[in-house]
Amino acid sequence: MTDNNNKLKILLFQKKGGKTSARIIEQLLIRPYNPNQIAELLDISYNTAYYHMQILQKYHFIEKKNDEYGSFYEATEALLKESESFFKLKELI
Repeated sequence: MTDNNNKLKILLFQKKGGKTSARIIEQLLIRPYNPNQIAELLDISYNTAYYHMQILQKYHFIEKKNDEYGSFYEATEALLKESESFFKLKELI
C-alpha cells in the first residue's frame, strides 16, 4: 500500500466531508475545474468547494494551474496513479 493510498484513506474516511472531497476528486479526474465550476456542478457552496480543493491541494492530489483568479485545478500525477484505488475506496463511503 502506497503512502498516497494511505492519504486517500485518511482524506475520505477520517476527515470531515470525505464524501464531498470524493465527489470533487471524481470530477477532477475527468477534467480541470475551478472552484466556482465545481460548486455549481455539485450543487455546493463556493466556500465548501474552495475549502475541499485547498485540502486536496495540501495532500498533493490536485494542483492549481496558475495563480490567477478563477484558475483551474487539475489532478496531479499522484492522484492519477491512485485513481483505481480511489474508485474502490469511494464505493465504501
